[in-house]
Amino acid sequence: MDINNIKMVGIGKDVPLELREKISFKDIEDALIKLKELGLEEVVILSTCHRSEIYYYSQKISPQQVKNFFIKYFDLKEDFLTYLHQVCGLEAVEHIFRVACGLESMVVGEDQILSQVKEAINTAQVFNSAGKILFKLFRDAVTLGKRARADTGIKDLALSISYIAVKFVQEVFNDIAGKKAFVIGLGEMGQKAIINLIDKGADVFVTNRTFSKAIELKEQVPEIHIVPYEQKYQYIASSDIVISATNAPHYTVDYDKFKQAYNGRKICMVDIALPRDIDPRIGQLEGVSLYTIDDLKRTAEENKKERLSLIGVIEKMVKEEVKEFDKWYKTLEIEPYIKEVSRYAYEVYNAEYKRIINKLTNASEKDKENIKIALKRVANKMANKMIMHLKSNAY
Repeated sequence: MDINNIKMVGIGKDVPLELREKISFKDIEDALIKLKELGLEEVVILSTCHRSEIYYYSQKISPQQVKNFFIKYFDLKEDFLTYLHQVCGLEAVEHIFRVACGLESMVVGEDQILSQVKEAINTAQVFNSAGKILFKLFRDAVTLGKRARADTGIKDLALSISYIAVKFVQEVFNDIAGKKAFVIGLGEMGQKAIINLIDKGADVFVTNRTFSKAIELKEQVPEIHIVPYEQKYQYIASSDIVISATNAPHYTVDYDKFKQAYNGRKICMVDIALPRDIDPRIGQLEGVSLYTIDDLKRTAEENKKERLSLIGVIEKMVKEEVKEFDKWYKTLEIEPYIKEVSRYAYEVYNAEYKRIINKLTNASEKDKENIKIALKRVANKMANKMIMHLKSNAY
């Protein structure tokens, strides 16, 4: 069995966007069916906004044939072939491991690609296109991706401004579950902050100058409570957390109006707008912690540097897992011998047990069971010794 039968053909994040758009798999089922008709024994499609890759296992189908499939399936010109990348064998194994770990992402270690790799193998299983080898490959990739993020802590080094805003709030309160959070502005950053706050268990109130936008968001995120924009100071004063993310050209949280409504309670405010939404003098009031977008950006830059510093650690983990996969693959050739050794060991144990029991007519059931256990243990030990020898020769 040649490990070079594991192959990958596709495009990655370095290909221009207008070209990536042309070969984005919209109907995975249809593509898998056509690839199976091409003669592929096993096939998995990984399709994201940054990459479209076909992983397959075949002794007969060459990467060039799969490249031609891309050209025909997406009705591309022949010169597009230059953008298609191919790897085989352990290079293909290492590639999917790197992808799952986020080493091939725009943002090193980002989480979304891991769920996309998992979705790719799940989809292939549903349509019966992932066999033993690709299932093992992708399962190992997902497991490694999870371990790499957990062991290095890279998953905690947020780069999203909205996510970091919530992290700052957590540092103030330790736990924000049950805390009252008030979000002003429902643009992209405001909505991301809302989702992050809800995920952390906060009770989220929102307001927006355009009330209809709040109503629309309520349909998508029913957990939120809508507050009329005119009542915002009343809710700010009774909140534990305030995050403001509007595109207003002036302060949306005025110092005098805030001070008039403020009752001195501990409150964490995060201003992620540019220009700023919250009058900076508010941060000087006792009990108020105020963070600006500059604070968040500094953290994002520090996190980015730390993420980059972890690349070497994760790459080492990838190399180790590639070796382990290679060992597993090599054992596939000796599987029939392993099964034969196990079968023979069982036959010997069973025959000897029957022979002894036939002679020991007065043995109790307990004695019979002990004899069975002892014979089985001896047979297994001898079989395992032979199997270990077979595996060591395979490596």
